[in-house]
Amino acid sequence: MKIVKKGLIALLVLSMLLLVACNSQSTGTAESSYKDGTYTGAGTGFGGEMEVEVVIENGSITGLNIISHGETPGISDPAFTGIEEQLLENQDTEEIDAISNATRTSEGLIEAIQDALSKAEN
Repeated sequence: MKIVKKGLIALLVLSMLLLVACNSQSTGTAESSYKDGTYTGAGTGFGGEMEVEVVIENGSITGLNIISHGETPGISDPAFTGIEEQLLENQDTEEIDAISNATRTSEGLIEAIQDALSKAEN
């Protein structure tokens, strides 16, 4: 019985090692998927159509400019600044969270950014 237990333990340890080895992630840096330039995009927020410019330098997103919008001043301002901060930090729209009390504005802004970034993809 002891031989069977030792065999099972050895098999379990070996299985765990294989799982860990197969799950290793690359630590290299990913190549940027954006071409340098300034790209415009459009989206629909709470107040209607909005247009943005996304600036790409050295393959990284370095700026966001709101060209036009029909959003309510004061209420939409936190969305504009919050989304820009998240975009510059995350370098894509996948991890951007909508801003409370300006959800539809946030969604329209993200839509416009995605439209611009689709034009910048390699």
